[in-house]
Amino acid sequence: MSSENIELKPCIECALTIPQAAKLCSHCDTYQDKRRFLHLSNTTLALLTALVSVLGVAAPAIYKAIHKPTSEAAIVDMAVDGTRLRVTAMNWGDAPAILGSVVVASDYLAPATKIRLRNDEQAVLKPGTNLLAFDVVPLLDEGQSYSGSLDAMTRMLTKQKEESEVRFETMQSNGTREIYRLRLTNSDLFEILRANANRCSAIDKANFENGCIGPGEEKHGRYEVSGPRLNDKNEIID
Repeated sequence: MSSENIELKPCIECALTIPQAAKLCSHCDTYQDKRRFLHLSNTTLALLTALVSVLGVAAPAIYKAIHKPTSEAAIVDMAVDGTRLRVTAMNWGDAPAILGSVVVASDYLAPATKIRLRNDEQAVLKPGTNLLAFDVVPLLDEGQSYSGSLDAMTRMLTKQKEESEVRFETMQSNGTREIYRLRLTNSDLFEILRANANRCSAIDKANFENGCIGPGEEKHGRYEVSGPRLNDKNEIID
């Protein structure tokens, strides 16, 4: 076919004539179909590459300048092993929270029952998963602990509901105080009290520190509930 019979058209970019069937301009290298919208010059590519590099370096600094780290800590799980509590605390934020007071609320444990954190450094709830270990000191002597364990076993076998719980206070990074209440079942109480009876049986001299001295006066065969007062929204009443 001679060149005279070739139909020509102007390039949509540079307007120079090119064959009608041409997909790419031979003068300016511009595609004549939809691909022209995807075409980037070397200069444009270089500018985009430089922009991405700058953003990659600057973005973390900009985010850090405008973002205020906050904590989102919660006590999510508790397991009883004798007189030891193993507790899982989650912090979904990017700032540490603080573990505050831990108290027990129970009709079957002494008001002054102590829940001791084994490692004080664990009171700082860092972002991520935190595993905490506590020692439970019921402040009951051997006889009281043994009697209480039998009572707990009876309630467990007769499927009576138990309202005992451990209350964990957390302080978020913004100063908000929150209370998380994890229930103690009759099985948990039985394990705690039986383990405490065994522990106290091996102690030569009972005192307040080892907790085997006993709580003192009882009220109708039970002990008054300890811990902070809470309203219906689970907030501490000062």
